[in-house]
Amino acid sequence: MAADSENMGESRMGGDRFGVSLAELARIQKDWQSINERMTEMTKKVGRIKEAVAKAAATDLMASQLAGVVGFGVVAVQVARDVEDILKRTEHLQQTKERLTKEIGEDAQKIKQVIKEYQEIERRIQEELHKKEKQHQPPKSPGGGDRTGIDSTGPGHHKDHGGGGHHQPPKSPNEHGGDGGGDGHHSAPSSEGKISISQVNYGGAGSWKSGKEACTDYINKVLDMKGITDPKARANWMRGMLTIAERESSFNSSRWLVNKNDSNAWGPVQSDGAPLHSSRGPWQCIPDTFASYHEKGTSTDIYDPVASCAASMNYLMGHYHVSPDGSNLAAKVPQANPASGPHGY
Repeated sequence: MAADSENMGESRMGGDRFGVSLAELARIQKDWQSINERMTEMTKKVGRIKEAVAKAAATDLMASQLAGVVGFGVVAVQVARDVEDILKRTEHLQQTKERLTKEIGEDAQKIKQVIKEYQEIERRIQEELHKKEKQHQPPKSPGGGDRTGIDSTGPGHHKDHGGGGHHQPPKSPNEHGGDGGGDGHHSAPSSEGKISISQVNYGGAGSWKSGKEACTDYINKVLDMKGITDPKARANWMRGMLTIAERESSFNSSRWLVNKNDSNAWGPVQSDGAPLHSSRGPWQCIPDTFASYHEKGTSTDIYDPVASCAASMNYLMGHYHVSPDGSNLAAKVPQANPASGPHGY
């Protein structure tokens, strides 16, 4: 989410990390294959028409019983010319259809191969990520639980019973639940609204719970903080913000807390090991946006889910003119619309 831009971090669903939907490619491949089959059938029909026209062209009208009719000779010559012309056009049409049928068939196979290649690349990426996670396994909490409650499904494939969903919700906007050992680093709530980018803190990565249930709790805290009490309005915001959280970070999964690879990832490396302007947190704010739309009373830690959610909502209302009741959220921001495909925002 970049200030004055539509990019708040790239959606990292299977296939979409490449800027292409493999499901869409599969549909195109099936359509192409269907067209190929229809073209093959049409080619057969044109072939039968060609045979009939060729037979007509070979017919000697002057040898028929009508040859003695006055003026028949002129008509017969004209008919012969017309039939010959039709035959030529039919042959050209058949050749064109045969060529198109062949090309469409080849294209269908190419698309099928592209899908296989994308799937293989995705598999290799997942293997590499798994290796890195093993190499940098976070320490266990005193209770022995996973400190982040991470789910292993990845963005776009997250299930409702995600990694943090079975734990009790966080106690406050600045406290993590029992599954988070944390590094003890939590910024105190700030009394300021807009802050400078130099005031943004990067020390809380992995200190808060993940999962749909945890993110639901974070959103509810922000709605309470903003005084949004109408059930319809809360439902609008809840639906949209959960959709964004799932697509941007797989509900605050530690695997997707910071994006070091998109166009926002530039600037001096910060204490979390990522470039200054990288997208971070469950709603993938960049520091510039987080600072500009910071919510008074929330922490200055960009990884704090409540602070991130509040800044993101402020950004959506300020930049996209989403109404406070969230009634136009899905229409204004496709990334918040569960019925729309993933988009940057």
